[in-house]
Amino acid sequence: MSKKKNKKRNTQKTKKKKNLKPLIGWLSALLAIVVIVAVSYIYYYNTSLQTTDFANTAWKSVTAYNDSNKKVSIKKVYNNYYDNYQGSMELKGDGTFTFWMNVGDPSDGTHSGSYTYDRDSQILNATFGNGEEAEFKIIRNEDNTIDHIEAPYDGYTVWFYKN
Repeated sequence: MSKKKNKKRNTQKTKKKKNLKPLIGWLSALLAIVVIVAVSYIYYYNTSLQTTDFANTAWKSVTAYNDSNKKVSIKKVYNNYYDNYQGSMELKGDGTFTFWMNVGDPSDGTHSGSYTYDRDSQILNATFGNGEEAEFKIIRNEDNTIDHIEAPYDGYTVWFYKN
């Protein structure tokens, strides 16, 4: 009789151990899901913060500087005599941009491409459709809002402000 009782006790202990294994598996899976969701949320949050203050915004060229860092007229940069001419730039939230710097209809001189944002250096690394690359510098105020974006164009640095 005592042998049967021992067997039952051993069986009961074994059943408890078997019940813990699925529970540990489910808890591990649940923990993994929570970690994945948390990491995804943090990544999304940081990525959206990186682009919200300049993306989906129209920018217009207002001033320019030559290689000697002297202010020059926008008219000189564009080599034209239009008093109100301004180039434009739009940085889209999907990582693409349009950049218009020629006189006339925007369809005549619109360039497009894609960009990546280096948050640490405040640089937009732009790649135009023809493969040409440029760096657009984001200049921020003390309160971390954007003052302007500096873009190279034909030997000049053109400053773009929110339109």
